[in-house]
Amino acid sequence: MAVHDNRRALSEADGFDDIFEMVKAATERALGMHRAGLTLVLGDIPNSVGAYHEIGSNAIVMNRNILKIVERVSKSKTKRNSYVFMILLHEYLHSLGYSSDEQVKRLGEEISGACLGRGHIASMMATMPLDKFFPDLGRLTAFRDRGEFETVSRFDSSSTTYIA
Repeated sequence: MAVHDNRRALSEADGFDDIFEMVKAATERALGMHRAGLTLVLGDIPNSVGAYHEIGSNAIVMNRNILKIVERVSKSKTKRNSYVFMILLHEYLHSLGYSSDEQVKRLGEEISGACLGRGHIASMMATMPLDKFFPDLGRLTAFRDRGEFETVSRFDSSSTTYIA
């Protein structure tokens, strides 16, 4: 897809699965690498961590608190979806074996730039602090939920050949 089409698709994406399919396609185009069978977990983790992938696992854990704040303060679906794209791309690259955060940031900027354009907000989020895009983030990170973890039921669905 062309950059313009990818931008529209990201702006119109309805949920994690749609955005993750874009992440996987963009990564495969750029690096020729693919990994199937990942699970997304939303959880109450320290607010200094946006998400993580534990090496050797099949899970990406995204900070539910920060996600809720981003949803609350974002004025646009594009901005919210760009945040999710950037987080999922970063952790997907870790799941592919890239352990250095600096290398993952550079690859994230390169891949999102090729997919969405260098000036797109998701491309800029790959390397810039999130408070540049969400100025209220620091003030609101004291928010905490109940400390529970939730597995997202529809995620990486193109890798699933059965209905669970």
